[in-house]
This record gives sequence, structure tokens and C-alpha cells, in this order.
Amino acid sequence: MSRFFRRVSAALMAAVMTVCLTGPCPPVLADKKKFKPESASFYSYELVTYEGEPIKLSVEGTNFNVSTDASNTFELVLCRADNSKVVRRFRRETGKFSVDLSGYMTKNVLYFVMVSYQLGSTVYTQDDNYIFLGDDGCVHFYKSPTYDFNVERCKELRDDEVSLKECLQPQNDIECDDPIIIEYSKTICDDAETDWEKVYQIYTYITGAMAYDNSQTDKNNKMVYQDGSICLLRRGIAVCEGFGNVFTALCRAQGIPATVEFGVGLASYDEMMADNLSQDETPDHAWAAVYVGGKWRFVDPSYDSGNAYEGKSWSNGKIVEGTPSYNYYLLPLEAFSYVHKICDADTVHGYERSGSCGDNATYTITRDGTLTIYGSGTIQMPYGVNGFSRIVFAPDSKITCIGRKCFFDCDLITQVIIPDTVVEIGQEAFNSCEDLEYVYLPEGLQKIGQEAFDVCDELAYVRIPNSVKRLGSWAFDDCPRLYISLPAKWKGYDAKYEVKPMHTEYR
Repeated sequence: MSRFFRRVSAALMAAVMTVCLTGPCPPVLADKKKFKPESASFYSYELVTYEGEPIKLSVEGTNFNVSTDASNTFELVLCRADNSKVVRRFRRETGKFSVDLSGYMTKNVLYFVMVSYQLGSTVYTQDDNYIFLGDDGCVHFYKSPTYDFNVERCKELRDDEVSLKECLQPQNDIECDDPIIIEYSKTICDDAETDWEKVYQIYTYITGAMAYDNSQTDKNNKMVYQDGSICLLRRGIAVCEGFGNVFTALCRAQGIPATVEFGVGLASYDEMMADNLSQDETPDHAWAAVYVGGKWRFVDPSYDSGNAYEGKSWSNGKIVEGTPSYNYYLLPLEAFSYVHKICDADTVHGYERSGSCGDNATYTITRDGTLTIYGSGTIQMPYGVNGFSRIVFAPDSKITCIGRKCFFDCDLITQVIIPDTVVEIGQEAFNSCEDLEYVYLPEGLQKIGQEAFDVCDELAYVRIPNSVKRLGSWAFDDCPRLYISLPAKWKGYDAKYEVKPMHTEYR
């Protein structure tokens, strides 16, 4: 059992599964008045076929252009984003052509272009190509509110030799060195010769053979648990993180660098256009990135999954079969950003940075993934800064409080030594730190907030000091491997826990 997303939006997941069950389905415009016609900084980008052949999409003047040697059979479908209705279809028996869209578009209204092409007997479709006709009379790619944010976050996806090797190593829930995973990967990629073919066959297997677990994202469920890739491959049922874990594990087993990514899935127009997209939001979705063809590319196997598991519980349900798609397969960042906000990747290396983490505190992150905290008072890590695996408090620091959600979802941390100056650990401070195995709590600590260590499912040992005066609700809930020692006055502390610690010792 590993990380899950707590309090998942039922509406979001319903929308996501609409995509999964019915095939590609772009976000529907709920209120077109919210559309702000802002041009993207790019005029072209490249899709790529499963064989690695580029398909260049570009806009110039009033034209939408396609250029490729990969296929000679194309269909473009221009749709209004406010109602998803088809405005015009264009069929071409050539891989290099331009279509003048000015006569079919209203100025400053958002549209999307569905690009379909045929390779062999299979038709591939990619929907997320958003455009508008500006006041200048020219067609522009629309600038997603998440694009600049995503560009910054993707600096974590390094392509140097050391970093790529790190993205081949096993991690929690990504057991790529396990004989079971290796055998699965060999079977799936049996006749594949290139990395392109291997990635394609892995993705095809996952989206066709596995089912999205709707039973866990039902509105009546408060918890969504996610197991490792071995368990999920055997069961064939997973939520979004599980799809990412399995894809990443199978790719790594084949020697292809890959990583799970976490962020926000944007399944409606309102979510695409939200003003606070670059502000603090809790990740509610997961996918993967894979290094193939000399660059990092993005995939979302749960969005492309064809099957769904429907039922009232983990063990009481059935699989409803559907048709998988490749709408979110090997997308460039430009197109991927329209419906994904990238918060972080599950990489063990650090992205060097520094800054403020409180009124009187600062931090630095080094290449080896070490976070060092300086200063005094309350610390609160900035949103999205979690690309580190080790926390160090400077010897002369006088930190007194670890703030609310300070290290929320920092899932690479394995141990934490809380300094003696700390008297309070805030609500959800270490929530969902899935690799955290050990934490030292100092004598003198007075308060542990609600859900402070909830869903630290690798946590093995904690000693609650006698000085603690307040132990928040569910502070150590969903820690199934935990041996916890605490004063007798806290008897019954876990009465409302959904998953109690393995063993509790009262002193």
C-alpha cells in the first residue's frame, strides 16, 4: 500500500473516466466569458508517432499546418470549445498541407483541432490543440495558464547521464529490478527492437489490459489506496498513480528512463481557465514521463485507459470493458499542459534552488537532493518545492514550528531528525510522505497536528515524547507498518483510525 490522493474530487474523476470509457473527449466550455484570448509563445510543436516519426503542427497567418512523412492519411476536425460541436472536417491524402481556418472561426472564441492520422490499420487521434482567431485576423495557439508553470516544474526532468541512470533505479512501488516485473516487461516487449516499440507495447498493454478503479474514487469513499506495480499488474486494476507506477516500472525494467509525475488533472473548461492554477493546490492526479528519442515526453495511461472497474468496494465489482486510446501518448509539453498542471516528478535527484521558507527562515536544495533549513521560527516550504530526499537543519537554526503541510507529499524523504528547538508539528506537515521510514521527535515537542504523519505507509518506528500535550486526530493514521511508543495518557488515540499502526506500545 502506498501513496493515495485524499479527498479526491468525485466530479473530476467522473469526467476523467468519461475520457477513459468513451475515447478522446476534450474539456467542455462551461462559461465562454472566462476565455482570455492570450497567444502562446510558440507557433509550432511536434507530435510523434509510436515509431518516433515527428508530426509538426504549426499556425501561420490564418492557416493551421501539418507536416510529416509518417502518414498520408489525415483528418482535421475543428470544434468549438463551448459546446464541443464540430465546425468543419478536413480530409487530406498527404502528410504536408495547410488549412485556412479563418472562414470557420469567430474572433476570440476558443476552438480545438482534433488531428487524426492512420498508420497501418490503426487511426490515432490527438485532441488537445487549442487555437483562437485573434483581433489581428491570425490563428494563434492558445497559451494554457499552466504552461509557464509547467516549464519551470519540468526543470526537474534532467537529461544528463547521471540523472537518466537514476531514473532506471527501483523506488518505492516501482520495483523495476524484481524478477516478476522483469518477466512481465520481457513478455510485453517480446518482439520489440527499439525503445519506441518497447514504450508503445508497454503503453498498449497497460491501457488495454488494466482497468481504472472507480470503486476507490466513488464519492462515498474518503480514501484511495495505491499499491506497488507488482500487485497492480497482477490484479489489473488501479487508480491513476498505479497506472503511472506500472508504466514506469516496466519501462525501467527495459532500460528506458521513466518517472511518475504528480499534479492536477484538468477535466473541464473551468479547471483549465482557473485563475489560481499556479497557486497552492493539492495534487489530485498522476501520470508519467519517459525519456525516448533524446527527450522527455509525457504520457497519461489512466486518461487513455479503455476499461473501468465498477463496484462498491475493492473486492466487490466488475470490469466494464471499453476502447483504449492514444490521445495522451508521448505528448510535447505544449499540448500536455492544456489539461495537466505538473507539480513534481518522482526523481531522487534535486533541482538546485534556494529561497524563503518562513518569515525568518530560508532553504537551499543541492544536486544530491539535500534540503538544508536555516533560520528560526515557523517554516513553510513554498508550494511545489519538494524535489529532495534528505532534510537537514543547520546547526545554528532555531526552528520552533514545522508549518501546516510543510512537507506534504514529499514522497522521497526516508528519515527526518526533528531538532530539539521544535515545539510544534503542524497539521498534515508530513502527510503522504510515502517513503518516510523513521522520524525522531525531540523531548520538548508539545503539539503534533491533525494528520501530521497520515499516509506515511513506510513509517516503521516513532516514539512520542512525554512532553507532547496535544496529539491531533489521525496524526498516525494509515501507517500500517508503524511501531509506535507513547505515554499511557494517549490510550485510545487511534479509536477513529481507518488503518491502525501495526503495534502500539504504551509507557
